[in-house]
Amino acid sequence: MGKRRTGFFCPLLVCMLLLLSGCGRQTSDNPGIRITFFDVGKGDAILIETERHNVLVDSGYDDTSEIILDYLTEREIWRLDYMILTHFDKDHVGGADRILEAVEVAQVLQPDYESDSTQYLEYQETMRDKDMQAQLVVKTERLALDGADFLIYPPQQKEYEEEDNDFSLVISMTYGSRSFLLAGDCEEERLEELLGQAEFGLSHDVLKVPHHGREEKNTVEFLWAVSPEIAVFTCPEDMPVNEDICEALGKLGTQIYLTGKGTITCLCDGDTLQVIQD
Repeated sequence: MGKRRTGFFCPLLVCMLLLLSGCGRQTSDNPGIRITFFDVGKGDAILIETERHNVLVDSGYDDTSEIILDYLTEREIWRLDYMILTHFDKDHVGGADRILEAVEVAQVLQPDYESDSTQYLEYQETMRDKDMQAQLVVKTERLALDGADFLIYPPQQKEYEEEDNDFSLVISMTYGSRSFLLAGDCEEERLEELLGQAEFGLSHDVLKVPHHGREEKNTVEFLWAVSPEIAVFTCPEDMPVNEDICEALGKLGTQIYLTGKGTITCLCDGDTLQVIQD
């Protein structure tokens, strides 16, 4: 799909652009979707709000769960239709048990593997306490929510050199003419799968940069394939952004945002994109 370029080359040392503008709550007069990338340090927690549904992708750390819960309370969100856990590192699954305890979660989606981490075991215990069973994503799943179409792409292998990160579920979402790619913590093998798959086009308008911006041998190739208009790094302010990644995005004219500078909200009406950073 065509790209609407408004970005500029970002200096390697600064490597960010803050696009500040007003924001309003979604109403029937302002239809669309709202994607919130929470500032939870070097972790992922992303909330997607459509007109009538709410999807949480990852849950940050155990001790950052209150950031998500406070936001849900502020937005008067008492139910999540889906919680999608991309994989089981503590910065993605750590807050899952607290969120399950605090709000109604209709369905949990997760990759088909297990972990022995404390945070994963706490999440599993809470699922048992609530008599819930997660749906294991073993083949490509598709969801349609208020005009937002989700494709959830699972790992294609049973084993990876990187045991956790390369099991990441990857989420492609389209809304109108706009597209969003959430790439979990994919490392080299998983990125190679994405570059070779044919189920969906890799070109997307908004990219959640994989693995908080860590560079792999094929990361730059992946970035050129995605060619995003907006790239979001889920990393703290004091975590340096890789210079090669920054340079590649700069050449693409991509606007770069770091959650370490504050929670990022992207509003989309199916055509235009509006980005606000707190």
